[in-house]
Amino acid sequence: MKKINHWTPTGFCAFISFVTLFGFMGSSDTNLWRPFFFPFLPLCFMFVGFATMQMHRELRELRQRITELEEQRAS
Repeated sequence: MKKINHWTPTGFCAFISFVTLFGFMGSSDTNLWRPFFFPFLPLCFMFVGFATMQMHRELRELRQRITELEEQRAS
């Protein structure tokens, strides 16, 4: 699950883009995609933020653990 977690935002953005592109092709009104696309667009950035925040948290924990191990090794 950790390997695909950071690809979730990309998949969601691709999904709403495909729905926007192909879902309303048969309609005569070209503005029908806007109510679907624009409200869900901020979710892409939210998902990217969550994935980035999780990666930073893991890095911070690893750095803390390395510091602890180096202190133990020095003493």
